Amino acid sequence: MRHLPRVVASVLVVLALQGCAGTATVLSATQQKSLQALTLFNPDASPRFAADLACTGSDASCLTVENAFYAWARDRHVELRTVEPGDAVFGSGQPAHRTNPALPYRLAIRVAPLSIPSFDESGGGHGDMRTGTAYTPPKVGYTATIRVVDAASGKLLQELPVHDQQDAAYKSDVGKYIRTEMSELIGSLDPAYRAVQP
Repeated sequence: MRHLPRVVASVLVVLALQGCAGTATVLSATQQKSLQALTLFNPDASPRFAADLACTGSDASCLTVENAFYAWARDRHVELRTVEPGDAVFGSGQPAHRTNPALPYRLAIRVAPLSIPSFDESGGGHGDMRTGTAYTPPKVGYTATIRVVDAASGKLLQELPVHDQQDAAYKSDVGKYIRTEMSELIGSLDPAYRAVQP
């Protein structure tokens, strides 16, 4: 009987972990496992990497992407810089700027948000996302490449292509969808951060 509380606590921990495992992620199980093998965070949750973020897009979506990543970087004490999509960190692995030499990794994230307007048979695409007889809803999503690079040598350790896309509601705010998409992407990179989000 004295051990009952310990058993109950163990069951609660298992249930909590199962709940985390069911949280939406944009990385496959294989991608998650290979990323976790690099140990991007210390046991005290401090980052072992500096991050570079590049966003390509012709509208305000990139501002939404950058704001999401800067909020994460601030909360998790990640050294984050925005760079051009053609920065060397996406090619040779050696970026134009240096970071803290104590950090063994660089995390390079290139995001291309996409927003596809709705379509109906009466006249093609419509930026106002209106409905028609043969209505195709607007779509919002992104494609991204995540690269983990050895900070000292520039050697590529991991490259993970990811993408996600979903139908948007009629006359919806695209920014809301992009924020949700970025939250899931960041949570896939940093599951501990996802766990503390509301």
